[in-house]
Amino acid sequence: MQRIVLTGGPGSGKTTVLDLFRESGYEVGVDVARSIIQARKAAGLSPRPEPLAFSEQILEREMELYQSATSAQMFFERGIVDVAGSLYGAGALDEHTSKLLVDRYRYEFVFLFPPWADIYRTDEERDHTFDHAVRVYESIRDWYPRFGYDVTEVPIGSPQVRAEFILDRIAHA
Repeated sequence: MQRIVLTGGPGSGKTTVLDLFRESGYEVGVDVARSIIQARKAAGLSPRPEPLAFSEQILEREMELYQSATSAQMFFERGIVDVAGSLYGAGALDEHTSKLLVDRYRYEFVFLFPPWADIYRTDEERDHTFDHAVRVYESIRDWYPRFGYDVTEVPIGSPQVRAEFILDRIAHA
């Protein structure tokens, strides 16, 4: 089984490419953070709990999603490494525990989407600034290699070009 992560800051085009993969019949996970925000809003709650509780909820759901993979390939919108990095940065996980967690839930490929101001938009769930998206990208860019991942940056381009780039890299690995 190949678990493939598309990661990067908010608004960098990950979801659009994942939608193309889903439409082509690939197994694609949900954006866990967005689904939590949507459920909270539907229940009349604030969009996000406090940051540590939010990260812990995301981690729990990411682990469930990882374990639910059933096909030969599954694409994920962000991954456990992203959340472990967030929890580490908040002081909720030490480096040893982060490493144990990341080693338990490995991905075969990691594709990093750079910030792209021309397509960045806020919406009902994405209420951060573009500067925030850049900071998230920089954190993720540093975090994955720290735990032994080779990260492939996805070039700026149309969703179709980006999807083809990813599939080509996977096919020729």
